[in-house]
Amino acid sequence: MLIGCTKNLLEFLKESPAEREEAIDPLYSWTANLIILNRRKTLVAVNDATKCCFVLHGLTTKMIPKLHELLKNGIRAVLESEYVAPNIIEKYLDECGQELVFTKTLRSEVAYCNKACERVKRFSEILIPGDLLQKPFLPWFNDDLIPKYNYHRISEILLSVFSERYGSPVQSAQMVELEVELELCTPCKRTLLVPTNLNFYQLHRILQNAFGWEDRHLHQFILKKDRLGRPTKIIQPIDDEAEVFLDMSIKNIESTEITVKEVFALHDKIEYEYDFGDDWMHTVKLKKWIEDCENPYPKCIDAVGEAPLEDCGGRYGFEEKLEILADPKHPDYQELMDWTGGKCTKPLDMQRIKCRIAGAYRHYIPVIYS
Repeated sequence: MLIGCTKNLLEFLKESPAEREEAIDPLYSWTANLIILNRRKTLVAVNDATKCCFVLHGLTTKMIPKLHELLKNGIRAVLESEYVAPNIIEKYLDECGQELVFTKTLRSEVAYCNKACERVKRFSEILIPGDLLQKPFLPWFNDDLIPKYNYHRISEILLSVFSERYGSPVQSAQMVELEVELELCTPCKRTLLVPTNLNFYQLHRILQNAFGWEDRHLHQFILKKDRLGRPTKIIQPIDDEAEVFLDMSIKNIESTEITVKEVFALHDKIEYEYDFGDDWMHTVKLKKWIEDCENPYPKCIDAVGEAPLEDCGGRYGFEEKLEILADPKHPDYQELMDWTGGKCTKPLDMQRIKCRIAGAYRHYIPVIYS
């Protein structure tokens, strides 16, 4: 494995740079820098071919003897974050070589490494203390557009290069198909494919985009009740607003702490409640498990019915507003017309739903600190 190191990193490692072979394949070489984030030494490494990056946040001198293994773990983590198949990941790591070679950086790669350091710094305030690899943030670190590559995203470049080298498909992951029905007087369903490694905060964001909600209110997932009739609830990360609504007599699990796989391995149906004032209730049913999916990103594959506007009073308030809009003589008709434009629902636009989910996926907040 070849690592092109900046002067700062070479000094920290107490290494003298070896001569760099001109014929080295850029897919198997990385450029790395050492920066300080939150008073912790942080190694930022960028692949010379794909421009994807990973970090070792909180690197210490005691870790240097294990650096080769730590670097391999970092590479494995970034490839896993893009659902590269495990067999291809291990093949790539084998081809990187068992020897760790430090060289000086190539001038042509320094700019990409500096950009990666800038990206990582953007998230310095929410990096997880004590987490060396910062896995939840890798999709964010690798979301920039690269002008030299026709403004493709780093993640797209990575998959393209790996497909060319190893053949398609290069991705593989387990997913679940979920049918989600909003309790309403008219049919309103969404069928979703979701990677099983996502946490429930991420599932919440997928549901928000699927139904066109605006995530302005609190939410929770309700699981099966125990023998005493007490449900387990998956709640959003606790802040001052959410804490007011906590029922401490039941089991509460924060949504960032549990995955889709863990829940649907035990439950074939759960409930999702959004907006504790309007009480929008959704039934989430497990339809099937999908192994080795080749395009394992969250997506909506079917949609039935228009969803209500935000803040229109819940199921019964929505029904009342439909009745008012159907009666021009109603005293509240004109006021409601002015607010809704004559319709209490958002138009069902499948393409928009798909774009919202695909576009927002890489920006779901995996960790929130109050």
